[in-house]
Amino acid sequence: MYQARLLSRAGLPTLRPHVRFMQQLSSPELRSKFIKYFEKQGHVPVKSASLVPHNDKSLLFTNAGMVPFKEYFLKPSSAPFQSATSVQKCMRAGGKHNDLDNVGYTPRHHTFFEMLGNFSFGKYSKAEAIDYAWTFLLKELKLPIDRLRVTVLEGDQEGYDLWKKQGLPDEMIVKCGPEDNFWTMGDGEGPCGPCTEIFWDTKDTSLEDPWLEIWNLVFMEKFRDSQGVISDLPIPCIDTGMGLERMVCVLQGKQNNFQIDQFEHLIRGLRTLLDKRGLKSSTAIDPSPHEKIVADHFRSMCFLIGDGVVPSNVGRGYVLRRIIRRALRSAKQLGLNEPFLTDLYPTLLQGFADGSYPELATRASSIRSIITNEETAFLATLDRGMVILENVFAQSDLQEKKQIPPHVAFQLYDTYGFPFDLTLIIARERGWDVDIEAVEALKQKQKLAGRESWKTESIADKSRLSEWKSAHIKPQFTGYDHALLHQESEILAVDTAKKGKTVEVYVAIDPCPFYGLGGGQVCDNGLIELENGNTWRVIDVTQPYEGGMALRLAPNDLTQDIAQRIETDRPFLQKGHLVRTQVDMDRREGAEIHHTATHILNASLRKVLNSNDIVQAGSTVEPEKLRFDFTYGKPLKQQELDQIENWVNTVALSGGKTNVTHMKLTDAVSSGAIAAFSEKYGDTVRVIDVPGVSRELCGGTHVDEVRKLYPFKILNETSVAAGTRRIEAVAGLACINWYRKAYEPIPEALKLLRANGTNEIVDKLEKTMQQTKDLQKRLDFMNEKLASAGEVIVEPISCKLKDVDIKIHLIDSDLDVTFMQKRANVLKVNQPTAAHILVNGKTVIVALNSRDIKTETANSILKQILKHIKGGGGGQKEMAQGRLADSISTENDIISKILPALEKC
Repeated sequence: MYQARLLSRAGLPTLRPHVRFMQQLSSPELRSKFIKYFEKQGHVPVKSASLVPHNDKSLLFTNAGMVPFKEYFLKPSSAPFQSATSVQKCMRAGGKHNDLDNVGYTPRHHTFFEMLGNFSFGKYSKAEAIDYAWTFLLKELKLPIDRLRVTVLEGDQEGYDLWKKQGLPDEMIVKCGPEDNFWTMGDGEGPCGPCTEIFWDTKDTSLEDPWLEIWNLVFMEKFRDSQGVISDLPIPCIDTGMGLERMVCVLQGKQNNFQIDQFEHLIRGLRTLLDKRGLKSSTAIDPSPHEKIVADHFRSMCFLIGDGVVPSNVGRGYVLRRIIRRALRSAKQLGLNEPFLTDLYPTLLQGFADGSYPELATRASSIRSIITNEETAFLATLDRGMVILENVFAQSDLQEKKQIPPHVAFQLYDTYGFPFDLTLIIARERGWDVDIEAVEALKQKQKLAGRESWKTESIADKSRLSEWKSAHIKPQFTGYDHALLHQESEILAVDTAKKGKTVEVYVAIDPCPFYGLGGGQVCDNGLIELENGNTWRVIDVTQPYEGGMALRLAPNDLTQDIAQRIETDRPFLQKGHLVRTQVDMDRREGAEIHHTATHILNASLRKVLNSNDIVQAGSTVEPEKLRFDFTYGKPLKQQELDQIENWVNTVALSGGKTNVTHMKLTDAVSSGAIAAFSEKYGDTVRVIDVPGVSRELCGGTHVDEVRKLYPFKILNETSVAAGTRRIEAVAGLACINWYRKAYEPIPEALKLLRANGTNEIVDKLEKTMQQTKDLQKRLDFMNEKLASAGEVIVEPISCKLKDVDIKIHLIDSDLDVTFMQKRANVLKVNQPTAAHILVNGKTVIVALNSRDIKTETANSILKQILKHIKGGGGGQKEMAQGRLADSISTENDIISKILPALEKC
């Protein structure tokens, strides 16, 4: 590591510190001092962006302070300011940047952390950046200079000389290679450049390397293309990052980050909770690894949920679920077996009392509710998993190898929802191991068997797809304007690919009025007409790459062979030819109505439930209905659903217009526009505004006036995950059709019930149901009497199965299975020395008294019958039931089919 290249303190000159004592700052004080310092230097303070990077599709989470400004480094002229400063929320758990497994076992690693940064988009370069940083450390924080060192890139003479000008001797400036001091934006193309890093001497002799990196100054002077060729950027930029937790650790003189004020509050709260529950708590200054994991992960889960992430089995939601479950696993090691996490919430807020992240307070109810639901569900899972693992650890045949069988680890993951990484942790704590490759092979086998869904390419020929992208084929979408849905367009590209026995046809046309931009809204269907007058159906619209749109086609005549049709139309289905577009208006308008309805529904939920911490967690917009998922901790009452429905209908009847504007993302969010956490946004966004009602970022299509949403009807409200609810609803013409279908059976029902109107239906149904209950009671009574009577209609046929007497009873076909079961119970009690087989058509029941018959069971006798007569079934020792393929309706059937089956044993 580059720290190892820092020179030892031995032999270095003793430098006199600028001041005697450094600042002792809390986390809020450092946030404030940093922002104010750079604001004085002309930097624009920028609030922290979301942990979900809306403007970067390459990242799972915002993992560095520069992420929100990434586009400005590529195009400095597009930045709204030349320099900025921020305290950015960051997450490194999942994806390429993942510190999850290190948390609790190292002094510095976190999943969630805060990064202080200052940025220049062409305003200043190395000299100013170094001077700002050095001045802040020495004069603002008053760090002693003799405990600081810096690194520079070998060959960066300018950087080296600039540090010399700051008064640092050669011994304090360490030259490192590009692996340590040349920064790039991952493995792909993008701005890059040398960096200089500032280190602090912790003087902690227990560490292998006592030098702690506290600030990284990146000089973005270069550009690396897709081939790895590096060239100069016309406008150099600056990107710096300082971990807040690390710097607070330095300023507060702590051994590690988990002893600073933020974690001190959380650890103290955790230990108090342990005491209240009668559990042993630690008094050590340095928290235990399990205490650190709980504290770190609790911070992370609260911030993630605050930014709209909810637990799920995919993507960000899965990372959140893992974080919660790892915290609960460590809590269990501390003795906490009941839900407890949200009891720590007040201590979390203490660390952010300066109001830096208001979402922690405004969304507190939702955050706590989601955590509690996930916590309760997983504790039951954890208990089940631990029982299985304890059984494995106790197996004598596994003691020598000490390896959990792969099928057990896979079963825990697949059947019980027990995370594989937890199985691995628990195994290693016991000195056991797991064959990771074998478990992954089982997962892959599951996928191939179709038990998991995975994303596949819509276009089979990827090489041609890459040609489209490299040729910069990016059609202009014109479908927002209904006047442009039927127009002339030019074919930009055509792709035919064989998929199995069928041929798929894709075209790119410009302009393209067919919607396929996602956002939960279904794609358009319709027709394109070629120059020869022949038409093709548009059955799908895909985005094979960013900015690309491909229409999947099928012959308009469903009976026509697609290959033959391609040959007929090939001269006109070529690049450069024109087509006439015709979007299916019924489908489009139905989707628009339901898309706008999701926006109004979102506003209604916040209004009626009086909760601004409701966050959209997904939606599906179809021509016939909508589905809207949102974070909320409990089922909605019928009264609340009625109020929500009435609110939406009132808005619809008001006849307000929908306004569409385009603005910068930061301006849109500042204006109060709601962003969906699952969506990615560019610098410029489209805002759908229903004045006084709803304002959301959205790329979908919408109605021009909300009156088209009327009527609106909520169909159901259900739970889809811990802390996440789902509403399904219909609006507009689809709602009218729903009402019509719902009413269709009413006239016939009125006739059957002999009711004069719908107001009599409930009374009539209640009377009918009561009569049915009375008749069922009488039927049950008669069955009991009949079952307890003597032999029923036909004398049983007797035989033997080994040493067991068997009586085979043919039950009258007018009697049902309920009677047969009751009769079987009577027979096994009244005639306990024999096993009884009751047959009625295709139903067979075996009953015996196990106290008198010990060599056979009802299930074993049934299985013996089913060996020779096709059918299926099973049961217990005293009662078993099966279904035969062929009917047994006469004594001859018993003699010819069942008796031979019993004799063959």
